[in-house]
Amino acid sequence: MKQATCAVVALTLAAASGLAHADADAPPNYVGVMGHYILTDSARDTDAGLGWQLLYGSPMGPHLSLELSVFGQRAALEAVDEYDYALGGGLDFRYLWGAPRLGAFLIGGLGSIWENFVNEEELSPFVNLGLGLQIGSDALQLRAESRYYAIFNGDTYPGKSVLYDARLGLGLMYAFGAAVDAGYDSDSDADGVPDQHDACARTPAGVGVDGSGCPLELDADYDGVADTLDACPLTVAGTLVDARGCPAAIPELPTDRAANDTITAAALYADADGDGIPDAEDACAQTPADASVDGRGCVVAPAAPTGFEAIPFEAGSSKLHRAARIRLDDVAAALKTHPDLRVEIIGYADAEAADNAHLAWRRAASVRQFLVDLGVDAQRLIQRSAQASAGPAAPGQVQLRPLSAAR
Repeated sequence: MKQATCAVVALTLAAASGLAHADADAPPNYVGVMGHYILTDSARDTDAGLGWQLLYGSPMGPHLSLELSVFGQRAALEAVDEYDYALGGGLDFRYLWGAPRLGAFLIGGLGSIWENFVNEEELSPFVNLGLGLQIGSDALQLRAESRYYAIFNGDTYPGKSVLYDARLGLGLMYAFGAAVDAGYDSDSDADGVPDQHDACARTPAGVGVDGSGCPLELDADYDGVADTLDACPLTVAGTLVDARGCPAAIPELPTDRAANDTITAAALYADADGDGIPDAEDACAQTPADASVDGRGCVVAPAAPTGFEAIPFEAGSSKLHRAARIRLDDVAAALKTHPDLRVEIIGYADAEAADNAHLAWRRAASVRQFLVDLGVDAQRLIQRSAQASAGPAAPGQVQLRPLSAAR
C-alpha cells in the first residue's frame, strides 16, 4: 500500500509540474478556497465531517483545466468523544461546459490522503469523480460541487479495503488577470481578434487586420487611403479625399453665395436622411430610411398592383380566419399607398352551397367591412357576388380585382 501511495504522489508531482506549461492561449490560471460537508463511509463509525480545500488551477485550453489541491477534514467518532483527522492532496482534470461566468463541469483525478485515527495513522491513495457548477464574473466565481472518493485503505478496517466518502463543496475561485466586466473572448473593436491578443485594440470599424489585431495597411489619418499610397498622410479628419489621399476639389459654389462664405467638403456632401442625395440637392430632406428615391431625393411610389391573392373561407362560412386577415392587411397597405386605386370585391359561394347567392354576398361584405375597418375609403370598394362556378376564382373564395383610378 505504501508503494502504491508513493507512486500516486510521484505521479501527482510530475503532472503538477506541467501546470507552468499550459497553453499560452488558454484562459488565466486561478485559485480557489472551498468548504466541505463530508458523508463518511459507514465503516468509519463517524458522524458527517467538515473540511476545507485550497486549489490551484491551470487551464490547458478553453474548457480543460488541471487542478492541484490540498485539503483537510475531521469527523467525530460516534462511540467516543474523539475525532478522526485527515490531510490530503490530489491532481484533478476538470472539463467545463459553458463559460467562466456560468458553466457546469466534470471533475476527476487521484491523490493521496494521510489519516490520523484514534490509535494509528495511515497514508492511502485515492481516486475521485464528481460534478459541479460555477457562476459569477470572469475574475470571480462561486463554485459548488459534489464528489465521490474511493480511498484504498488497506487493512485499517478489517474486511473493508476500500472506503467510500462523499464530499459536498461550496467556495470561491479567482482568476488571475481576468477582467471583472469583460469576457475572455471579448473583442471591443470587433476586428475578430480577442482583446487579450489585440496589439491594436482600437482599430476603426471595417479596417482589415493581421493576427495581432493591427491594420494590414496603416492609415494614420483614417481617410481610407493606406499610408503607403497616401500622398497627403496628415489629412484633417472628415475631409473628402481623392485616390491619392489628398483633399478633393470642391465643386464651384452657387453664384448667389457670398464670396466670403466658407464651406467644408463634409458640409457640402452631408446627407442627413442617408438616401444618397446630398442635402444641398435634396428636395425631400427627411425621407424615411430604406425608401426608394428619385434624383430629387423624394420617395418614388411603387407601381400599382395588378392583382391580389384570393381571400379563402371555410366551407359554409363568411367569417374571416387568420390567413385571410393577413392577406387583407397587405391589400389595405397597397390601397393606402395608391389612394386613386379602386377594388372590385367579388364573392363566390361553395360549389354545393344551398344559398349560393346569399353566402357569396356575405363573404364579399365581410372582406369589404374589414378593409373599411383598416382605414380604406368605402367608396373605393365595389362589392359584387357570383355563382360558385363563375369567374376565375375557386369556389369558397373572394376575388379582389384592381380597377382604374377612382372617378
